[in-house]
Amino acid sequence: MKKNHSALFIFAHPDDESFTSGIAISKYSAETTHQLTLICATRGQAGKAGDPPLCAIDELASFREKELRRAAEILGLHQVEFWDYEDKHLNEVPLQELVDKILEAIAHYQPEIIITFAPHGISGHPDHIAISKATTQAIHMLPEDSSVRKLYYATRATHTTLGAVKPVYSDPIESITTVIEGPSYASNVANALAAHRTQHLSVDRVFPGAIFGDTSRVPVQNHYILAWNNLTGYVLEGKEHDFFSGIPQA
Repeated sequence: MKKNHSALFIFAHPDDESFTSGIAISKYSAETTHQLTLICATRGQAGKAGDPPLCAIDELASFREKELRRAAEILGLHQVEFWDYEDKHLNEVPLQELVDKILEAIAHYQPEIIITFAPHGISGHPDHIAISKATTQAIHMLPEDSSVRKLYYATRATHTTLGAVKPVYSDPIESITTVIEGPSYASNVANALAAHRTQHLSVDRVFPGAIFGDTSRVPVQNHYILAWNNLTGYVLEGKEHDFFSGIPQA
């Protein structure tokens, strides 16, 4: 019996998945039977509660968990796992502790593809940088029989924007190895962004109109850098358009 391909997205906050990888997740969910799992290291409790507030500050973690679960349903993620770290304090967690948790998750979910932030975190947020660093270190500590075949960094090409804004950090187009494109999924991403209701100020700043269904500022491509692979003889020729390129069906 053939085993489905699988990917594990490892991010820091609710909404990271929609901001960085909404097109990719939607595309793989709609067009394949690949298993798509998300780990969210915090519940985003240091974010805003909306204007006017949709909840009390001490309720925000619970609200944002529910929002992410709704966004995950819209995008087509099969599983979401939350960790209990404090938002804005992920960089204070001992690195090896994060590495060990990531290795445990990999052993449990058996993904072939890992996706996390580029080392600069796109926005430079310390939590983004911390989860990227821990994921990268975990990849280099994998056992020989690990399921993982590739590690990707989510980023944006320097000549593009992230919605209506220029990312704080980006990478030159020459460094972008992988472009996942899906214009037909822009409305799906807009709906997922809108599901993060408490974060409507941030969503509307980056993707104006998306919370009302306007997809004109929703990028139809997600950009990635192939940071590591263990595929014998795998050579990139131009840009990849599939995370699973070079990986045979098990």
